[in-house]
Amino acid sequence: MKRTRYILALTALLLLATLLGKVEFLAYNRDITFFTMQELFQVLWYGLPLDFNTVATVVLPVWLITLLTFKWPAMPLRWIAGPYLAIVVFLMTCNTGGTIIMYENWKFLLDASVFSYMSSPGNAGASASTYYIVTRIGLILLSAILLSSLSVQITPKRICQTKGTNRNRSKLNQTPQYRIPYMLTGLLLVLMLWGINGKRVEELSAFHSEKLMLNHATINPVGHMARSICAYRKPLDQQFQLMPKEECDSVFVQIFPTETEDITDTLLTTIRPDILTLQLESMGAPFIESMGGPKGVTPEICQWMRRGVNFTNAWATSFRTDRGTVSVLSGYPSYPTTSLMMTDSCLPLLPSLAKTLKVYGYTADYMYSGNANHMNKRKYLEAVGYKVWDIEDIDVDKQERDVWGANDSIAMNRMLRLMMQTKEENGTGKPFYWGCQTISSHEPWEVPYHRLDNKVYNAFAYTDHCVGQFLDSLSRTPLWDNLLVVVFADHGHTYNLTFDNPEFFHIPLFLVGGAVKKIKNIDTIISQNDIVATILSQLGIPHNQEFPWSRNVLSRNYDYPFAYSNYPAGALFVDNSGKTIIDTQSGYIMTEDPCSCEKRQHHLRVMLQKSYETIPQAM
Repeated sequence: MKRTRYILALTALLLLATLLGKVEFLAYNRDITFFTMQELFQVLWYGLPLDFNTVATVVLPVWLITLLTFKWPAMPLRWIAGPYLAIVVFLMTCNTGGTIIMYENWKFLLDASVFSYMSSPGNAGASASTYYIVTRIGLILLSAILLSSLSVQITPKRICQTKGTNRNRSKLNQTPQYRIPYMLTGLLLVLMLWGINGKRVEELSAFHSEKLMLNHATINPVGHMARSICAYRKPLDQQFQLMPKEECDSVFVQIFPTETEDITDTLLTTIRPDILTLQLESMGAPFIESMGGPKGVTPEICQWMRRGVNFTNAWATSFRTDRGTVSVLSGYPSYPTTSLMMTDSCLPLLPSLAKTLKVYGYTADYMYSGNANHMNKRKYLEAVGYKVWDIEDIDVDKQERDVWGANDSIAMNRMLRLMMQTKEENGTGKPFYWGCQTISSHEPWEVPYHRLDNKVYNAFAYTDHCVGQFLDSLSRTPLWDNLLVVVFADHGHTYNLTFDNPEFFHIPLFLVGGAVKKIKNIDTIISQNDIVATILSQLGIPHNQEFPWSRNVLSRNYDYPFAYSNYPAGALFVDNSGKTIIDTQSGYIMTEDPCSCEKRQHHLRVMLQKSYETIPQAM
């Protein structure tokens, strides 16, 4: 009975820690979603199958070790099981603590995708203060050490201190008490494989609320991480096999055009303009007044949107800069479980706007005023044909730098001078292409600008101010007459939003410059990965072979406008009938606007599966 009491105590300890972790999760993130005490108890109740499943999986190896003491009662149990418990419980607590802390920024549970960002830990440090990082990490480590130590301490040093028990073993075999360990073994196996409700444990069973955060709180974060690691270990082209390949291919050819190189609307005055792509950090539609955002945050951008070709129905492909950059510059979709930018073996296979324009006589440069080594950005940009300029190439004093690099005002002034210099070096017969990304509209929202009291809105207002000043200055130079400026956001931001709100993915996209022929609004749905094909078509440059995932949205063959977006835990599909968001790990339908539509759901799954089947194979 001593063995049984020990395992029950260990199970109770880990289960109690799991439940307390969920309470802490809700308490820490209470500003995101309001919840009642009833909803708290619902979270704990609906999550029990997943919690028992995870705890049983952790405890079962310890119990199997404990069973060996029937043969060797004096076996040093703590010495053998202790290291396993110390490591596993420590990692469990760190995972739970990390999920609690990171949820306020990412709005989804940590999964295996987080490991791809560990190669650039400086990014996390730049997004928060030293005090914030030290205190949070300190609390997580302290909790992990205490819980792992406690789990080791309750483990008996030995089940029996003497060795004279063999004579009684045959009698114990006959007693009901001796059968209890076998019954407990079976129970742990059932809990591990099936859960306490008699059904196979699936995360879908935890989705019980209309509030996304409560559903996420219900899911066991440790089990979620373990399942995602197992799923991510599959070869990329075998992930998300949601239907027979023949069915997927049949639907895909119906919704995705293979030929979109014709032009139904000429937007430019010339087919060989100089080009600037201006990527705005996190500047989603909820920050743009003319797109439903708050009044007065981005007046300059709103003004410039009215001075050119404005795509009112543009959608980001993902939630992070590395994904959005590849979508715009290489015309590829995003992937929930991987980042093409951060996969070195993939980079030589990717097409790009720079590569294609170079064939037609363009030079290609890219300005990023932070450290271009973050998130593998430099390797990607150089691999696809850009000359990279970053913080080390900008003449700025250290005291004028912020945590991410040179602020937007300094970077844009520097780029304007470099663009003028490039034009002088190229002469009148050689066009140039410049790319640029802003950085100031990002945590920790520290900018040299103080127009708005709200710190977040003020950071976006600063970038808006810099963009307006830059475009005004650019319009007064000789560059303007032959220039096409493509302005877009790389993704949205979860400020006051969660990922079940499609507006997170809604972004500004507009064309200005002297090469733009007319002022016009285009309401056709366009995705970030369609920007390359749409621009190249205006230049009369073929794109279908090089950019298989990019469509000219002004083509006659673009007869089913849609956008597909995703993040590590879900995916969005938008067409003219509405919007659908699905949790890709459970299959739960999180959003249907204006109403449920099986067609959109099916098309989303087709895009998810097909994108993985055609992923660059060098990976």
